[in-house]
Amino acid sequence: MKNLKQLLFVITMLVGFTGISQKYSKTENTNVSKKWNGNTFVSSKTFYENISEATDFSMLKRALENESLKNVIDKEEMVTIFAISNQGFVKYQEKQDSIFASENASKLTAIIKYHLVPGRLDSHSIKKGIKKNNGVAYFATLQGEKLGFKILNNQLVLIDSQGNTSLISATDFYHKNGFFHIVDGIVLPTK
Repeated sequence: MKNLKQLLFVITMLVGFTGISQKYSKTENTNVSKKWNGNTFVSSKTFYENISEATDFSMLKRALENESLKNVIDKEEMVTIFAISNQGFVKYQEKQDSIFASENASKLTAIIKYHLVPGRLDSHSIKKGIKKNNGVAYFATLQGEKLGFKILNNQLVLIDSQGNTSLISATDFYHKNGFFHIVDGIVLPTK
């Protein structure tokens, strides 16, 4: 009887381990997609591929046509992007000269890199950081400065060192190398 119980235990363990090992040995990629404003963004595409067909990002796409800037995103193993919509660029250009003028190329690069955070940062992580840090969370950017996050009127916003804010209007889209969130304004690095 004791041997029978031991045999049943061994069989149960083997079946269990086989099931677990099969779970983790799947080679199929799960493709995650999410819709926004008539566009479908998919986790199997790069960020640039995702926004290339979206008319709401034609200005950001134009900025990323700079190969060195596009390579900054592509070379990161994981990166969270705060994707500036056309609305954000228009708001900025109402106050400034054209960001796309050739003499502003380095400024545009700095702004885009300021909207890039290494790693995967979903909205839950941002909110958790805000709560943990008494209302404002800071994350390092690829531009080399910290980007602030807080909640204003129950909405997530980016905040820069001058107090400028940008609403995060849509969150948690996947791209091949991480997440991206949609912002309706531009926050500025100090450099």
